Amino acid sequence: MRPVALQELKQLGDGKHWNVEQQLSELDSIGPVKGWLKALHRGDDLWLEAEATATVELICDRCLKSYPQPLEARVSESIALQSGGPDAELEELDGAEAALETLDPHGRFDPEHWLFEQLNLQLPLKRLCSPDCPGLLPEQESSPATSTDVVDPRWAQLQQLKGEEQP
Repeated sequence: MRPVALQELKQLGDGKHWNVEQQLSELDSIGPVKGWLKALHRGDDLWLEAEATATVELICDRCLKSYPQPLEARVSESIALQSGGPDAELEELDGAEAALETLDPHGRFDPEHWLFEQLNLQLPLKRLCSPDCPGLLPEQESSPATSTDVVDPRWAQLQQLKGEEQP
């Protein structure tokens, strides 16, 4: 998917439709991103609709193991077309069609980057391999007296510093 000039989209009465089954350069996904994207130039705004799925590999916040995370985006968005940059006042639109972004009407729309943004917004804030992930488990040692001295590997550097400070 290559960027397309907004003036070219304006000339296409029915807009442009992309079928997606490819890697996105900005998204490190396992396998291709699959779905579709449609862009329609409506005069003073660009109406976008898309459905896309992908799978990315994340690191669990609790146990630090990698796991596959499916992402699914179903999006419709209006992008205002006006010159003057982001500081120009937006014409107010009602309801769900309110434009939150602007593009220069003589500029270009990058469908691949826009789709990346939509999938990236689907990443979980709390990255867990499973809801009941127990986190890092201390290694079992033969001596119960030393089991209280087990240090979480993420704190190993601090434990070394603490050991250096003690006489």
